[in-house]
Amino acid sequence: MSDKKTSAQTDVSAVVAAIDDAATENANLQNPETETNGEESNNENSVWSIRNRKRRRRIRTIAIAAVLVVLAIGIVMLVRGNRNADEEAATAVAPAILFAEACEALAANPELKTLHVREFEVSDPLIEKIKPLVGIETFIVDKGALTDQSMATIAALPKLRQLRLRLSPITDEGLAEITKCESLQFLNLPHAECGIIGVEKLLDLPNLRQLRLGSKKLTGEVATVIAKMKKLRTLHLIGVPITDEGLKQIAALPQLESLYLDDSSVTEAGWNWLFANKNHLHVHINQKHHDRDPNRHEHD
Repeated sequence: MSDKKTSAQTDVSAVVAAIDDAATENANLQNPETETNGEESNNENSVWSIRNRKRRRRIRTIAIAAVLVVLAIGIVMLVRGNRNADEEAATAVAPAILFAEACEALAANPELKTLHVREFEVSDPLIEKIKPLVGIETFIVDKGALTDQSMATIAALPKLRQLRLRLSPITDEGLAEITKCESLQFLNLPHAECGIIGVEKLLDLPNLRQLRLGSKKLTGEVATVIAKMKKLRTLHLIGVPITDEGLKQIAALPQLESLYLDDSSVTEAGWNWLFANKNHLHVHINQKHHDRDPNRHEHD
C-alpha cells in the first residue's frame, strides 16, 4: 500500500510540474507583444508580468485541485474494492464454518434434535457434516441451494421425521432418494422441480403425514397419485393446477384434516362442492380462507 502511495505522490508531482509549464506557456501566449521603448515599455511589461503570475497561480491551483479530486476518487475506489473482496471472501468461508459449528454442537449434545439453518445458504458440499447426527429428527434449511446430490446423505439419517428445504430444486431423482428415509413424516419442498414420477415415489414413505410441495413441472394429474397417500393429514400444493375433479380425489383421503392450495385451477363450483361435502376440512386458498368456508377464521 505504501508503494502505491509513493507512486501516487510521484505522479502528482509530475502532474503539478506539467501544470506549471502549461500555465507559464498559457500566460506568455496571452501577453501581447508591444513595440514600445523606454520607461513605458518597462511599466507595461511589469504589469503583464504581475498578471501572468496571478494567472499562472490560478491555473495551477485549479489544476492541482482537479488532480487531487481524481486521486481521492481513485483511492476511495481502491479501498472499496479491497473491502468488497474481503467481504466476499468472508461470505464464502462463513457458511462452512457456521454450519460445521452447528453440527458439532448437535453432535456434542444428544438431547438436541433440531438443526434449523436460517442465516446463510447451505449447499451440497456442506451436507457431509450432518452424517454423524444420527439422532437428529428435524432438519430445516431456509436458504438452501441443495440439489439431488445431497438427498442420499439426508435420507440416511435414521431418525429424521421432518425435512424442509426451501430454495432447493429437488427433482424426481432426489425424491427417489428421500423415500429411503422410512421415518420421515413431514416433507416440505416448496421450490422443487419434480414431476409426477417423483411424487409417485413418495408413496413408498410409509409414515408420511404432511406434504408441502411446489413444482412448476407438476400438472393436475398429480391429484390421482396424491389420492393414494392414505395417511396424509395435511396437504399444501403450490402452483399446481389442481382441477375440480382433482380436488374431489384429494378430498377423499380418509385422514385429511387440512388442505392448502395456492394458484390451483379449482373453480367456484369446485369450492362450493368441497364446503358442502367436506366441511370438516381446514382449507386455505392462496393463503386465505374462502368467504364460503364454514371454518374460516382470522389469522394473526
